[in-house]
Amino acid sequence: MTSRVSPRRLAALLGAGAALAIAGALVWFLRAAPEAGVRAPEPVSHVDTATRYCLLTSTDGDPTGTWAAMRKIVAESGSNTVVQRYRLPAGADAVAYVNTLVRLRCSTVVTTGTAARSAVAARLAAGAASHVRFVVVSGRPLRGTTHLDPDTVSTRSLSAAVAG
Repeated sequence: MTSRVSPRRLAALLGAGAALAIAGALVWFLRAAPEAGVRAPEPVSHVDTATRYCLLTSTDGDPTGTWAAMRKIVAESGSNTVVQRYRLPAGADAVAYVNTLVRLRCSTVVTTGTAARSAVAARLAAGAASHVRFVVVSGRPLRGTTHLDPDTVSTRSLSAAVAG
C-alpha cells in the first residue's frame, strides 16, 4: 500500500514550513539587533587611544636606566599612557624602522645607543615628523631632538624631556 499526499496537503505543509522558517529568522534578527539605550562594552585595552612613549634601543641592555625611568613615569602619572620598548635590528632600514614607530602613533620616541641615534638622524634628514617628539639619550646632541646626557637620566629629567 502506497500513501500519496494530495497536492493540497503538500502545499499546506510547505507553506507551514516556510512560515516557521521566516518566523525563526525574524526572531533571530530581532534578538541580534542592539536595544535602545544599551551602551557599548568598555574596551579591553586602551593601548590604541593612549599616549604612547616608545623606547628605541640599539642593544638589549639598558645601561642608562632609561627604560626603568620611562616605566616609572607612567606608573606615577596614573594617566592613560603606555610605554613600549623596541630594539633596532642589525641591518634594518633605519628610516623605515623609525617610520614604523611614527605610524604606530608613538607621541614620543626616546632613543639609546649609537645605532638608534643614527636611525633618528636619518629619519629627521628625510623630513620632520611634526606630531612626534624625539628624545635622544646620547653623549652628543642631535638637531631637531631633545637631548639627554646618559649620565643624567632619571625619572625627573626624562619626564621633563618627554613633556617638552
